[in-house]
Amino acid sequence: MQGKPKLIAFAGIGLGLFAIAARANIFVEDRREQRNPTFPIYRSVGLLHNPQSGASGTAFLVGKCHVVTAYHVVFMKERDPVTGRVTTTPGKAGYTAEFLIGLDPEVPGRFASRTRATVVDFGNYVDAGFQGMPGDWAILRLDDCVGKQYGFLKYARPGNDKPMPRGELMTVAFAVSRVAQAGITVEKGCKARDYGPAPGLVGVDCAFESGMSGGPVLERQSDRRWLVVGLIQQSTGRADAVLPSYSMEHRNQMVYVTAFWKALDRAIAAERPRGPTNRANNNSAAQVPR
Repeated sequence: MQGKPKLIAFAGIGLGLFAIAARANIFVEDRREQRNPTFPIYRSVGLLHNPQSGASGTAFLVGKCHVVTAYHVVFMKERDPVTGRVTTTPGKAGYTAEFLIGLDPEVPGRFASRTRATVVDFGNYVDAGFQGMPGDWAILRLDDCVGKQYGFLKYARPGNDKPMPRGELMTVAFAVSRVAQAGITVEKGCKARDYGPAPGLVGVDCAFESGMSGGPVLERQSDRRWLVVGLIQQSTGRADAVLPSYSMEHRNQMVYVTAFWKALDRAIAAERPRGPTNRANNNSAAQVPR
């Protein structure tokens, strides 16, 4: 017999619980809207919570049993309260966190499902220079294959001759300024503006904010489908007001899917159907710990 679901506060969460390499840079206007999280695409995006560091960030399903997020979300050690710079611990396969999915469309921060997530692969992330930044990705295997219930996002496999996406972009993530609002934060109509200086890094004019790190960046295809082409990483140059135009000084940077799609193919090829386990309760309501 199932007991009462365990509810833990999320709406009052502070900045400290989010890995915040993605800071608030908004160009021209803030096009982000709160959307119903039960709709296709949006429902496949959840939250990765790290009980050890207390940090959380966005993550998304890429298979029945796998999620992707930013390396610095999983392995965050601490952040500077003034500059917002995140320091990380060395990556380790087998490291565990908690994935929350099934956001209530009316109650901010209330998720229907949670399950343990175990790191199976990650990039060689170093934030000291641009060469190490394309490694800001991690793939985690879920104890409960909740992608069967919530669906998962398909990803593009561009070649090296396509250094950045050219079509309309969309971001789906959890913005920390909107944790008290119902729904998930979605922006459409943004685009890639530049790429480099290292392969796998792309500058976009989508609005980035704390809490959005690790969220998917999708591109609309010629057949109107949306495919993942990257993940939200960071902003360069903090701006406290809306910027009049895009600039390299205040670049919002994503990790292009070219940096990790081969690793995703390997992880998903090893995916096998699995039922619920005793380590995860897919039917219990869950919320991010304070």
